[in-house]
Amino acid sequence: MTSPELRHSRVAILAYFFILGVGFAAWGARLPAIKQSLHLSDGGLGLALFAVPAGSVLTLALSGRIADRFGAVRVLRVAGVLFAAALVLPGLAGNLAALMVTLAVFGALAGLLDVSMNACGARLELGYGRPIMSSLHAGYSIAGLGGAAIGGVSAWLGASPLATFAVTAAALTVLGLVAGPHVFIPAVTPREEHPSDPAPSIRNIRRVIWVLGLLALCGQVGEGSAGDWSAVYLHVDLGTSAAAAAVALGAFSVTMAAGRVAGDRLAARFGPVRLVRGSGLVAGLGLAGGLLIGTPAAAIAGFALLGLGLAGIFPQIVTAAARLDPEQAGRNIGRIASVSYTGLLSGPVVIGAIASGVGLRNALLVPAALALVVAAAAGVMSPR
Repeated sequence: MTSPELRHSRVAILAYFFILGVGFAAWGARLPAIKQSLHLSDGGLGLALFAVPAGSVLTLALSGRIADRFGAVRVLRVAGVLFAAALVLPGLAGNLAALMVTLAVFGALAGLLDVSMNACGARLELGYGRPIMSSLHAGYSIAGLGGAAIGGVSAWLGASPLATFAVTAAALTVLGLVAGPHVFIPAVTPREEHPSDPAPSIRNIRRVIWVLGLLALCGQVGEGSAGDWSAVYLHVDLGTSAAAAAVALGAFSVTMAAGRVAGDRLAARFGPVRLVRGSGLVAGLGLAGGLLIGTPAAAIAGFALLGLGLAGIFPQIVTAAARLDPEQAGRNIGRIASVSYTGLLSGPVVIGAIASGVGLRNALLVPAALALVVAAAAGVMSPR
């Protein structure tokens, strides 16, 4: 039976996933207003947006070292409050340069929060005795919908971006301060699960971590491609209306959240290897089938299956990294995140470059193929 202390810690860590999801979505929902208030061109806005993932990628590996050096719980408590406060900064920017600096800071603190909360969640799962990481990531996905709603309502009310960010930051800061004292990580080691197994060498651990990072990158390419290219494909290539084209991204987001809600039960029943293998097959074959059929309904179904499949991959990768070496969980998760976020950052750009030569439909077969690579290499996540 799970102790009340562990259950309270799970809810508290979930609160930090909620903080990150709401913060990102609330910022994204007010982009049109910021673009208008600063008189930015499309190119200028794109340059500013690049600062967020760039700040995250540049600090993710360092964030893991910080989490291991000072303790993931302590770093999580501080990062949650700082990230919430940093949400206000873009609202204070008066020009493009200031906006880029504030967004880089925002992205760096997001990376610190991301690594520390995943390290805490993965370590808690080892003591929990059953999978919980997928439900934590589901909290992030659901919080993203809530943050988008906050931004949409504030825009409808005519509130300025600064007012939206300030109110949201205040609420998220309070949530972080309330949740922080309840975060608890039990002392566990991977040898408790299979004491007869030989201890892996540091070289083998590093090798597996980099493989896990590459698998995570394959999944993030698909996520980034769905976010940036799904609506474009339906609207331009298949001739649907803009409203109908947006359904593809909505279907992807909803099925990803649903898949993560169900992910813990599936992981407990089938194990991480079978779950990730099946997830990769659903994502890859689903997207490829939808693209090759070539109708709007099939394309929407394909992106929905992509989201459903990708939902089960990253949480299991994080758990596998923590299981390998719990004492270095922050550093290892930081390495995986830095590699995978590179895919999220560069994937849509690469898809665009490929599309210029072979067409968007054929270019989108690349993330489908990468999902099948994940399925083929799922054995690396075996607990042994």
